[in-house]
Amino acid sequence: QETGRAGRDGLPSEVLMLYGYEDIALRNRFIEESDAADQRKYMERQKLDALLGLAETAGCRRQVLLSYFGDRCEPCGNCDTCAEPPDLFDGAIAAQKLLSCIYRTGERFGQAYVIRVLLGVEDERISSFGHDRITTYGIGKEHDNRTWRAILRQMVALRLIEVDLSGHGGLSISEEGRRFLREKPSLMLRIPSAPRSTRQQATRKPASAVLPEADRSLFEALRAKRMEIARAQNVPPYVIFHDKTLIELAAARPASAREMAQIPGVGDTKLERYGPAFLAAIVEHAASD
Repeated sequence: QETGRAGRDGLPSEVLMLYGYEDIALRNRFIEESDAADQRKYMERQKLDALLGLAETAGCRRQVLLSYFGDRCEPCGNCDTCAEPPDLFDGAIAAQKLLSCIYRTGERFGQAYVIRVLLGVEDERISSFGHDRITTYGIGKEHDNRTWRAILRQMVALRLIEVDLSGHGGLSISEEGRRFLREKPSLMLRIPSAPRSTRQQATRKPASAVLPEADRSLFEALRAKRMEIARAQNVPPYVIFHDKTLIELAAARPASAREMAQIPGVGDTKLERYGPAFLAAIVEHAASD
C-alpha cells in the first residue's frame, strides 16, 4: 500500500518496511489457528510467502512486486537492491550450526539466547543450563550478532525454523528444517549490509530540489506558513496543502484568489479557508526580495 502511495504526487519519495522474525511467526500463527478451510489457509500461506519473497529478495523489488500480479519489467534501478545489490553467501553451514544449536538447547529458547550460545558468550544463565558445555557452544564466532539475527530471520522466512509465540518466542526446528539437516543442500542467504551513518541515510532529495533556485525561498516561506496554520489547527501539514501544491504556488506566485484557484490542489473550500493567508505570504515574500 505504501509503495503505491509514495510518489503519487510526483515528488521524490521513499518507502521503508521494517519487520522481524516475530512478524512472520505471528502471521503464521494467525493462519494456522484460524477457522478457515484448508484451501483458504493454503492461499494465505502463499500470500505470506510472496510477501516474504519481496522482503528478502536479493533482486529488483519492482520485478518481484510486478511478477506477483503476472507482469514483468526490467530491473528498476531505483529500489535499494538495485542501487546497492546485497552480498550473498552459501549459508548452508551457518544454517546447520543454527539448527543444531536450537536442537542442542532443547528447542525452547528464543533468538537472543540461541545466538549467545552460538557466539560462546560467558553468561550465568547459559552456565546454569549447562549450555556452555554443549558441542554448539561458541561454534558461530565467524559471524556477529547482527549477521546471526539476519540468518535466523531468513530461515524463519524459509520455514526452516518455527517460532512459538505462545511460548515466549521459543525456536524449534520445522519438518523442512529437519529435512534440510538430513539432505544438507546449498542455501544462498543475504549478508546484512553494514549500518549506514545518518549522513549516508539522508539520501532523499527534498521537495524543494525540484524547484528552480529563484522559487525555493518562497517555497520554504509557504511551508513555514503551512506549519503555522497546521499547529494552530492541530492537524498534519498535508491536510492544509501538499508539497506539490506549495511548489505550484511558489512557481506561479498568484496575486489574487482567482489566480490561486487555478493551482492544482486548491479547491473552493481550501481557497476560502487558507487563500488569504497564503496570498499574504506570497506578497510579503515579494516585498522582502
